[in-house]
Amino acid sequence: MLRTNETPVMDVLPWPNGKGFNGSSEWWEYVMTKDERRRLDNLMGLALLDPDVCDRLLTKRDETLMKAFGLSTQTQAWLRGLQATSLSELAQAIVAKAPQLA
Repeated sequence: MLRTNETPVMDVLPWPNGKGFNGSSEWWEYVMTKDERRRLDNLMGLALLDPDVCDRLLTKRDETLMKAFGLSTQTQAWLRGLQATSLSELAQAIVAKAPQLA
């Protein structure tokens, strides 16, 4: 999987009148999805190595498998809705349709 620099940057000083930097809500959404993306990458990596995990992910869309990787219920539902018959197709669908997890 692709390794990225994930050093968070934030301003710890209070802003006058309670104002912060523009786009703060988008920043925090991005920070919170980084961990979700890591979990999904780990699941996909294991699916590459283990045919049983691959089958549970692709064919059965196994909820217990997704829960074991700590994926949110929103991500689980999203994954179940993706159309894919192979791990490669699933990976392509994830990259194409998941800008919020990138």
